[in-house]
Amino acid sequence: MWSAVLVLSLIAAIDPIRIGIVVLLISRPRPMVSLLAFWLGGMSAGSAAALVLVVYLRDLTLSVMRALFSAVSSPVAAHVRVAIGVLAVLIAGLIAARFRVRQHAPVRLTGDERSVLVLEPNTRTGSNRLSIRRQLEDGSLAVAFIAGVGWATPPVEYLAAIIAILASGAAATAQVSAALMFTLVAFTVAEIPLMSYLAMPEKTVAVVLRLHDWIKARRRAILAVFVCTFGVLLVVSGMGNA
Repeated sequence: MWSAVLVLSLIAAIDPIRIGIVVLLISRPRPMVSLLAFWLGGMSAGSAAALVLVVYLRDLTLSVMRALFSAVSSPVAAHVRVAIGVLAVLIAGLIAARFRVRQHAPVRLTGDERSVLVLEPNTRTGSNRLSIRRQLEDGSLAVAFIAGVGWATPPVEYLAAIIAILASGAAATAQVSAALMFTLVAFTVAEIPLMSYLAMPEKTVAVVLRLHDWIKARRRAILAVFVCTFGVLLVVSGMGNA
């Protein structure tokens, strides 16, 4: 249980959007207070979700899991997993190929332009993200807190962690602790700058910006690795039950 939760929380910790929010908060007025508000929002939401899912809705969640496991263990579901796994590997290959074709040198920002458009409005929700970015840039503590709440429980990683926690059969206190550990590790990207900024403000901003640029430049490659790994695991599990 602990190792699975740790791996999933580390995957959630390198979310480019989460890193982008941290970059904005660090580069704006009152960076320490804004980062603290972001972290408190995430920890509050993560703690509440852990208590609700692991304690209060434990029986319901376990019943749903049993039904899902019963359906997944059937021979038909095994063939479906193999098919989905192969498809996922093919999709990962396409993503990797497109990444290699479209790879280009990142735009280097100079002067005081480091904080411009860290969250790019390149989707249909771009205008909403741009509005949130502007409010974050203005140093709004309420928006920083809400952003922490919104990114406290990433749907895929957190759900997988909760499933692993409940399936472990460990004591309730251990399961709640594991769920809290997920949120704590997932917000490492905010916790490290929060502590580092106290001692080295300028170096902290520079390091976080470089990390954000590195992940953003390789976002498709990272996604391809995750999708390929997911596909291989599906194929192996499907062939084992076929």
